[in-house]
Formats: sequence, structure tokens, C-alpha cells
Amino acid sequence: MPPRHSSRSGRDSLSSHPSVSGNPATSERDGRRAWWRGAGGVLAACSLLVWGHAPARAEDMIDNVLPARCVAHVMSVPLMSHSGSPVIPVVINGKSGLAYVSFTQEDIGVFADPAMDYPIGKTFQLQTIAGQSYSFATTIKSLHIAQGVAENVPAIAVGDRLETINDQPVLGIIGYSVLSNYDVLLDFVAKRMILFRLSDAPGCTAMPQWLGAGVTPVTLLPNARGVLTGVELKVGDVPLRLEVEPGSNASVVRQKDARTMGLTRATLHDDPHVRTVVGRVLVGHRHHFDNVTIGEWKDRSLDVNVEKAKYNLLGMDFLRNRRVLMAFPQGVLYLTPPSASRDRDPRIPSALATHLATATVHETDGTTR
Repeated sequence: MPPRHSSRSGRDSLSSHPSVSGNPATSERDGRRAWWRGAGGVLAACSLLVWGHAPARAEDMIDNVLPARCVAHVMSVPLMSHSGSPVIPVVINGKSGLAYVSFTQEDIGVFADPAMDYPIGKTFQLQTIAGQSYSFATTIKSLHIAQGVAENVPAIAVGDRLETINDQPVLGIIGYSVLSNYDVLLDFVAKRMILFRLSDAPGCTAMPQWLGAGVTPVTLLPNARGVLTGVELKVGDVPLRLEVEPGSNASVVRQKDARTMGLTRATLHDDPHVRTVVGRVLVGHRHHFDNVTIGEWKDRSLDVNVEKAKYNLLGMDFLRNRRVLMAFPQGVLYLTPPSASRDRDPRIPSALATHLATATVHETDGTTR
């Protein structure tokens, strides 16, 4: 799907990861996957150049993070929101706007505002964090991300209203079927997203060393469809699988998993009440853990919303202020320790991107997380 990296030699062919979205009909799903494998699905990206159109030199760094000679393809875009869910600039069907970045959104999604005039294709059922919902297949006539462009892109509708961030409309969601083809660096410190592929240049240091000190690796776990978005944490001695989701402004744990960890209604009674609006309202409590193990880190803190959700999410309340590298080709998530926030107010309203819908998590007193 979206941004196919910019190749130094010119163009990249789109070759999608074998992933599917929710539970759409098999024929519909396979059709979208076949499109991405096809020669017609090409996202053109300019060759990697430094300023002045000179070829990158061995000592050049990309966004002060990646050694240029160690990566073969690069696309770098600004993260337009830092403390809220990350969004990137896009142009869809000639309209400029923003798109959320979501790993659990398995297809590219668009908000089907009537003014966008998206064609309505087959309707199918999808799994969201709140349960089952319905969507329809559609086609994007043209998609631009940074230097990349694609035409006649298969997509799914994820809503029918356009919200705005800093007066710019949010047009869609860039999901797993694009992102999984790359090493994806979400640099919440420098506010950049970098999609890249490793080169075979000799003498390159190990990729985690590019991120700075204190990095911890976490193995990415596939779900039943082979989608590599899961990680295992331990709360005390109890393992817990969560889906890594920057599109969620809060981490979420299912009620039944919370019970497995020993959380009872009495335990949660004094915790703050929260609600998540995602098609329907999920009501729950925000609980604080201080005995979490993730990768090589032990006794870390994690706040979660305990709700009647369908799956667990590791969201922006944990990912914020870190460099987060989803090394999909290697099957590893790399995390840096959090840096001090540069934002004046970290409680910027943001959306929870699921397989289908967006939502905002609220305290019961009306404030937005």
C-alpha cells in the first residue's frame, strides 16, 4: 500500500506482506493482496539524495539517526502530532490532508466523506476493538506520501466524517499492509517517521545502536493471520500479549485478561473511570502497574484501560517520547527509554485507530486522554 520506499536506483515495486484486514470475505481480501503484488501497483519514490542532488556519502546521516550507506531505501515524513496519535501528511485524490499511522489497521483506510466521492464496493464484516462492524471496499484514485505516488489503490472505508488536526482534514489511515514491508522508525522525539530497508553495505553497526543508549529489543509475535503486531509483556509473572498501536492514545487490556492477572472488581473500584467511544462505548477503569517486564526492562510502569475489549493494545501513553523501531523484516520491536517531552501539554486529543474505527478515550470528568 502506501509509501513504498524510495530506491536509490529509482522505483520500488509494491509487494505486500501476506496480511489481511479483520474478517473480510476471502475473495475480497485476496483481491486486494493480489493488487499489491501486481506490476500495476507501483509507488514511485525518488532516489535517496542529499541536498544539492549529490549522492549520499558514507558519513551522511538521515535525520541524525540512520547512517545513509546502511540503508537502501528511505522515506522520511514529519509526524504532525506528537503527544496524540501520530499523523503524517498525505494527498488523496488530489486533496491534501493527514493520515493516521496504525499497525493494527491491516489495510489502508479512508474516511468516506461524501465530498471525496469514493466508489462503493463490496460490503464485509470487520473485527474492531469493540466487536464486529461493517465496512465496504473502495478505490483511491491517487495517493501521495512524500516522494511516493500510487494510483488506483484498493482501500476500505473506516468512517464517514472528516475530523481536523491543526485545521487539516484527516483523510485516512496508513496501515500494516504498507508499513510491514519496511523497518518503521517512529521517532517521537524528533517527530519524524522514517521507512527504510537495510542495505548490504559492509561494516554497518547493529541497527539498535543507531537509536542511542538503553535500547531494548522485544520479539514481534504473529496473530492467527501472520500479522506481526503483537508483543509479550509480563505483569509480575503473568504473560500478557498486546498489539503495538501508536494509533491508540491509551493502552487497553481486556477484562478477562485483567482477571487472569488477579484484578477483581473490588481492586478496580477505586481506579479512575474511563470510556472509549468506538462505534459503541466501552466503559472501564484505568489501572496502574509498576511491576511490568518488557524486553530487557524490568519493574517498569504501565497504565492501562481495563475494558470489555476484544484485544489488548500497547498505545501512545507508553510509546510517547520514545524512538520506536518496528523492524518488521527482522520481527523485532526496538524501544528507547522515554525522553523529556517537548510539548507544553501532553494531553492533546487524539484517536484510537482500530481495524475499522477511530475513538477517543475520555475520563468520566470529561477530559480527554
